[in-house]
Amino acid sequence: MTSQPQHPHLPLPDYFSKFASIYARQTGHSTLNILAEVISQNVQTSAHPIGPDSVVHDTAAGPGIGAAALVAKLPKEQLPKEVLVSDNVPMMVSGARDSLVASPLPHVECKELDSQDLSSVPDNYFTHSIDNFSIFTFVRPADAVRETYRTLRPGGLAIVTCWRRFAPMFIVHAAQKKIRPDLPLMPTPSPEFYEEGVLERVVEENGFTKDNVTLVERELVVSDDENIGGLTTLMSGPMMAKAREGYTEEEESRWVDSVKQSVKEEVEQNGGIKFQAYILLATK
Repeated sequence: MTSQPQHPHLPLPDYFSKFASIYARQTGHSTLNILAEVISQNVQTSAHPIGPDSVVHDTAAGPGIGAAALVAKLPKEQLPKEVLVSDNVPMMVSGARDSLVASPLPHVECKELDSQDLSSVPDNYFTHSIDNFSIFTFVRPADAVRETYRTLRPGGLAIVTCWRRFAPMFIVHAAQKKIRPDLPLMPTPSPEFYEEGVLERVVEENGFTKDNVTLVERELVVSDDENIGGLTTLMSGPMMAKAREGYTEEEESRWVDSVKQSVKEEVEQNGGIKFQAYILLATK
């Protein structure tokens, strides 16, 4: 496996190892809930629904969020016969293995793989490929799309989700402005993907044809206290350490309260923490 370089605007790899076991809560279950809705409302109503003969790749899966969404939304008799859950962070793979060991999936394998180099996977293998909120984290997103295309069977369906509005970044920027408005705002990984048309262009330039690509949008407002608490913990901790670069010790001590105030403002404005997503369905 070719090692994956670190995206410069993401935390160091050891952070993601520690993050594996708390991923779902600290994302406010946003990535799971959006994908689960997409599966039931978009994938299963498409010309290529997932069923008992399907072979699914949950790529750049973190702790197996794609596989978890399948279990959450599909009746047992519709679950795919085979699922490969892969990620390039060993602890994420271990987290997926632990969380899925007792799942009703007929056959699930969890492996350490780089989504940008799936050379160990044969051509035309999967009926479905799920890339859930990861494409903007890749150093070489075009390579990841090409590998998705190569490993899909003809007629296979790729499901690619991407943020349009990643609420924690808006909240973190608001918190930064309260403490050190003179310093640069924390950079967003690959911010071009948040712009309209970019996701489609990358997918269409790397295998998929325009006529076989559909884009829809989803919105999720996280309003319950438990998930707001999880997201607040995420924004207060090491995931957003780059937001506090250049801070004095006294300024660091004000960060948690600044985040909490910014969360309160977000909730007052939107009725909760508002996420918006692009959902791309592409057929090979």
